[in-house]
Amino acid sequence: MIQSTIKYCKSAVLLLIVVFSFSGNTAYGQADKKSASVSIQYSKIMNEYSFLNIIAKSKGENGFEPSKNVNFTIYKSDTTGVVADVKMGEIKTNKDGKAKFIIPSKFVEQVTTYKVKLENDKIFEDTEEIISITNVNIEASIEKIDSIYNIKARLLSAKNKPMAEEALNVGLKRLFGNLSVGGEENYTTDEDGAVLVPIEKGYTGINGKLNFQVVLAESEKYGTVIANINTDFGVPIVDKSTFNERTMWSPPTKTPFFLLVIPNILLIGIWAILTLLLFNLYKIYKSKN
Repeated sequence: MIQSTIKYCKSAVLLLIVVFSFSGNTAYGQADKKSASVSIQYSKIMNEYSFLNIIAKSKGENGFEPSKNVNFTIYKSDTTGVVADVKMGEIKTNKDGKAKFIIPSKFVEQVTTYKVKLENDKIFEDTEEIISITNVNIEASIEKIDSIYNIKARLLSAKNKPMAEEALNVGLKRLFGNLSVGGEENYTTDEDGAVLVPIEKGYTGINGKLNFQVVLAESEKYGTVIANINTDFGVPIVDKSTFNERTMWSPPTKTPFFLLVIPNILLIGIWAILTLLLFNLYKIYKSKN
């Protein structure tokens, strides 16, 4: 009886040790994970696609650093909780901690809530971010009034109703950003949801082609919406490059002729003088013997 009791106590002690070991490891694993700071931005390019920009950062030795190769799951969410979240896809951040998720068109509705989740990661704690977007559209075109080209743009709701008192940016797309058009940083839509911006003459483009953009920028409710307008009435760029000519800034194969001839003549002359001196020294040496 005593032996069985002792045996039972030993078994109970071993079981408790195993349980505490597993719970200790689990607690350590959760505490050891880092917290990731996640931000999401919605953008829409008219007549093309919508997407979410995901940026993930975490605190490191040198402040906040990009969280690279982190896998996120994107859901279309129902804020009421009546309908379960619908998984739209997954995406992984690049070396800069950024990811661009293209939203399938079937998930774009009048008002849509998107949920971005970080789940079951070995390094980071589980986290999620939610963004709700009201779908709007921008109609943009070029109108010529009294021989002056103008950009006409209208901001419309998903139900095609004009949206007044909203700020639109109008710019000319360049390599490093947009050049403001019309002299104003932004334009406020009228009761018809419209803005009319005159285009100054003299804008240059390759073969005269220009790409104007009308942008509803970083709205908390609507996100960023971009409408592109491609035109060909710009001033054609004349290529004045002399890269393929024989100039000082051309590639080695196009070295100017004077740089090839003069240095070589100088080198030949110097070597000729040195050779003559050595020859004379040799003659002096021979004459003494």
